[in-house]
Amino acid sequence: MNAPLHAVMTNAVDGVLTILVHKEFDSGNVHQDWAQQVQVMHPGPFTKVVVDCSQCGLLSSTFFAGIMQLRQYYGEQGVPPLVLDRPDPRIVKNLTILRLHAFFTIIPR
Repeated sequence: MNAPLHAVMTNAVDGVLTILVHKEFDSGNVHQDWAQQVQVMHPGPFTKVVVDCSQCGLLSSTFFAGIMQLRQYYGEQGVPPLVLDRPDPRIVKNLTILRLHAFFTIIPR
Protein backbone atom coordinates (compact mmCIF):
# COMPACT_ATOMS: atom_id res chain seq x y z
CA MET A 1 0.00 0.00 0.00
CA ASN A 2 1.12 3.52 -0.69
CA ALA A 3 1.04 6.44 1.70
CA PRO A 4 -2.41 7.85 2.46
CA LEU A 5 -3.85 10.35 0.01
CA HIS A 6 -6.03 12.25 2.44
CA ALA A 7 -7.92 9.21 3.72
CA VAL A 8 -7.48 7.29 0.45
CA MET A 9 -5.05 4.40 0.14
CA THR A 10 -4.05 2.75 -3.13
CA ASN A 11 -2.63 -0.61 -4.09
CA ALA A 12 -1.71 -1.81 -7.58
CA VAL A 13 -1.09 -5.55 -7.91
CA ASP A 14 -1.22 -7.80 -10.98
CA GLY A 15 -2.95 -5.22 -13.17
CA VAL A 16 -5.64 -4.38 -10.60
CA LEU A 17 -5.77 -0.97 -8.94
CA THR A 18 -7.58 -0.93 -5.59
CA ILE A 19 -8.51 2.39 -4.01
CA LEU A 20 -9.53 2.12 -0.36
CA VAL A 21 -11.63 5.06 0.83
CA HIS A 22 -11.34 5.44 4.60
CA LYS A 23 -14.15 6.67 6.81
CA GLU A 24 -12.19 9.91 7.32
CA PHE A 25 -12.64 10.84 3.65
CA ASP A 26 -15.11 13.63 4.41
CA SER A 27 -13.41 14.88 7.55
CA GLY A 28 -12.55 18.18 5.89
CA ASN A 29 -8.91 17.46 5.06
CA VAL A 30 -9.49 15.94 1.64
CA HIS A 31 -8.54 18.09 -1.30
CA GLN A 32 -10.74 18.27 -4.36
CA ASP A 33 -7.99 16.65 -6.43
CA TRP A 34 -7.88 13.23 -4.74
CA ALA A 35 -8.73 11.45 -8.00
CA GLN A 36 -6.07 13.39 -9.88
CA GLN A 37 -3.52 12.27 -7.30
CA VAL A 38 -4.54 8.64 -7.84
CA GLN A 39 -4.14 9.06 -11.61
CA VAL A 40 -0.66 10.58 -11.22
CA MET A 41 0.48 7.82 -8.85
CA HIS A 42 -1.09 5.05 -10.94
CA PRO A 43 -1.33 6.09 -14.61
CA GLY A 44 -2.16 2.55 -15.74
CA PRO A 45 -3.00 0.67 -17.75
CA PHE A 46 -5.02 -1.63 -15.51
CA THR A 47 -7.34 -4.52 -16.23
CA LYS A 48 -9.60 -3.55 -13.32
CA VAL A 49 -10.09 -0.62 -10.95
CA VAL A 50 -11.84 -1.26 -7.62
CA VAL A 51 -12.97 1.50 -5.26
CA ASP A 52 -13.42 -0.11 -1.84
CA CYS A 53 -16.11 1.88 -0.02
CA SER A 54 -16.72 -0.69 2.72
CA GLN A 55 -15.40 1.61 5.47
CA CYS A 56 -17.49 4.64 4.51
CA GLY A 57 -20.93 5.99 5.15
CA LEU A 58 -22.53 8.62 2.98
CA LEU A 59 -19.92 10.61 1.07
CA SER A 60 -19.87 14.15 -0.30
CA SER A 61 -19.92 15.43 -3.85
CA THR A 62 -16.10 15.38 -3.79
CA PHE A 63 -16.29 11.58 -3.85
CA PHE A 64 -18.83 11.49 -6.69
CA ALA A 65 -16.80 13.94 -8.79
CA GLY A 66 -13.67 11.90 -8.15
CA ILE A 67 -15.13 8.54 -9.14
CA MET A 68 -16.52 10.05 -12.33
CA GLN A 69 -13.08 11.50 -13.11
CA LEU A 70 -11.47 8.09 -12.49
CA ARG A 71 -14.13 6.36 -14.58
CA GLN A 72 -13.43 8.67 -17.51
CA TYR A 73 -9.63 8.46 -17.19
CA TYR A 74 -9.34 4.70 -16.83
CA GLY A 75 -12.28 4.06 -19.15
CA GLU A 76 -10.42 5.83 -21.95
CA GLN A 77 -7.67 3.23 -21.42
CA GLY A 78 -10.14 0.41 -21.98
CA VAL A 79 -10.69 -0.55 -18.34
CA PRO A 80 -14.15 -2.07 -17.78
CA PRO A 81 -16.52 -0.06 -15.54
CA LEU A 82 -15.03 0.79 -12.17
CA VAL A 83 -16.11 -1.52 -9.37
CA LEU A 84 -17.63 0.15 -6.33
CA ASP A 85 -17.09 -2.41 -3.60
CA ARG A 86 -19.64 -2.38 -0.77
CA PRO A 87 -20.71 1.28 -0.81
CA ASP A 88 -23.21 2.53 1.73
CA PRO A 89 -26.75 2.03 0.33
CA ARG A 90 -27.23 5.81 0.44
CA ILE A 91 -24.35 6.20 -2.03
CA VAL A 92 -26.04 3.73 -4.37
CA LYS A 93 -29.32 5.61 -3.98
CA ASN A 94 -27.64 8.92 -4.84
CA LEU A 95 -25.90 7.39 -7.86
CA THR A 96 -29.27 6.05 -9.02
CA ILE A 97 -31.00 9.40 -8.55
CA LEU A 98 -28.20 11.07 -10.54
CA ARG A 99 -28.43 8.29 -13.13
CA LEU A 100 -24.75 7.51 -12.68
CA HIS A 101 -25.15 3.97 -11.32
CA ALA A 102 -24.95 2.46 -14.82
CA PHE A 103 -21.35 3.67 -15.15
CA PHE A 104 -20.18 1.33 -12.38
CA THR A 105 -20.29 -2.26 -11.30
CA ILE A 106 -21.66 -2.11 -7.77
CA ILE A 107 -21.02 -4.88 -5.26
CA PRO A 108 -23.69 -4.40 -2.55
CA ARG A 109 -22.80 -4.09 1.10
